[in-house]
Amino acid sequence: MGLSAFIGGLYHGIPYIGEQFRFLSWTLFSTSLIYAQLATYQGVRNNFIKILFIFKSIVLLSLSIIYVNFEFMIVDTALSMLGFIVIGNLLFIIPLSNYIIYGVLISLISVFFIIYKINFYEQYLTYIDIGHYISIISLIVISIGTREDYTKHIEKVRKSIQT
Repeated sequence: MGLSAFIGGLYHGIPYIGEQFRFLSWTLFSTSLIYAQLATYQGVRNNFIKILFIFKSIVLLSLSIIYVNFEFMIVDTALSMLGFIVIGNLLFIIPLSNYIIYGVLISLISVFFIIYKINFYEQYLTYIDIGHYISIISLIVISIGTREDYTKHIEKVRKSIQT
């Protein structure tokens, strides 16, 4: 996801760099959404839902590229992060760190800036910039949660080995 943001930043910051950087950024972002969902559901034995994650993202990424429209990626983000991770966490009672949930919810704030095209300063602080800044904060919070979950997992493995 970080590489996606970096390449997207290059695309937005260097206008003549080419559309392939936009599409590469979107592809990496879509891939990161798939991996986030698969990681969340790693303990769930339902392969249909995992195939659905992949199919959904491929379809929405394809539509984004065909129509050169980021809104399909926004739909994928909302479905993936809010639908499958946050709501799925509640339904399947997957023990995710609260930081991951908070990070996802923070990331959804950027959607409002993008949909309503809210700019603070037309040249340097557009809705695209604001969306990226919110995404950075979101990624930091999600990373804290991921570290917390990983640490809990390692402790559980250590305890099982000791007994």
